Amino acid sequence: MNNPSAPFLLQLGILTKRLLLRLSRRPLAELPNIFISAFFLLVYDGALGGVFGGGAAGTPFDFAKGNFLNFILPVSIVSASVSGGASGIYLVEDIESGVFKRYQGMPISKWAIILAPIAVGAVRVLLQATLIMTLGNFIGADPATGVAGYFAVLGMAFFWGMGFAGYSVAAGVRSGSSQGAQAATFLFFPALFLAPTFTPRYALKGWLESAAAYNPTTYVLEGMRAIMIEGWVLDVILKGFLVAGGFAFVTLTFAVLSARTATEKS
Repeated sequence: MNNPSAPFLLQLGILTKRLLLRLSRRPLAELPNIFISAFFLLVYDGALGGVFGGGAAGTPFDFAKGNFLNFILPVSIVSASVSGGASGIYLVEDIESGVFKRYQGMPISKWAIILAPIAVGAVRVLLQATLIMTLGNFIGADPATGVAGYFAVLGMAFFWGMGFAGYSVAAGVRSGSSQGAQAATFLFFPALFLAPTFTPRYALKGWLESAAAYNPTTYVLEGMRAIMIEGWVLDVILKGFLVAGGFAFVTLTFAVLSARTATEKS
């Protein structure tokens, strides 16, 4: 690690492994996020599935095509993606313990230092989304794209979760406290409800319709729902991937710039 010529991927791998080991020692910390996402999936399907999933063809309630789980499952997956925001806490712990400052005196790329917790956050999202997808399949979800659709949805969730992780890392570096990182992450929860969460976008009216049009969460949900309900609707799916990937790129850049500012101040 002290070798100035150490490859970037080696640095990233070592730092990521360190955080994964820390994560493995806190398995119970993952349960609340998984439980909440699973709970809402079951409640939404139980409370709304009989209404929205059973409409006759051609009615406004036919959007789930007889299986409301296919429609509501992406909501639980997107909400689970916010759990990637805990990545900012890992970096804050390193700042508070002095590890981050020691990194600055070592020939380690700032990109590796910032990318490691973001990568761990994305892995957490992928694991939690996989569990939610498995639960959804067990209770009756049936994607129109078959098994390949599950992997496509998980891929979109991975990029979306990486975006939240990048934002949390930036917030953690700038605030220097775990409370600041958590508070910044919770600001994104309202975005989930300013999107076509329980109905298609065409059913939204007034200011909520306008808010959904500018909400990136909308396009991720619609991309996942296209995979689950319609099939390989490439324009909608591609838009979902572009929004998720663009969000990850923007927040990653923000995180690196924040780390650079913090380094210059110290």
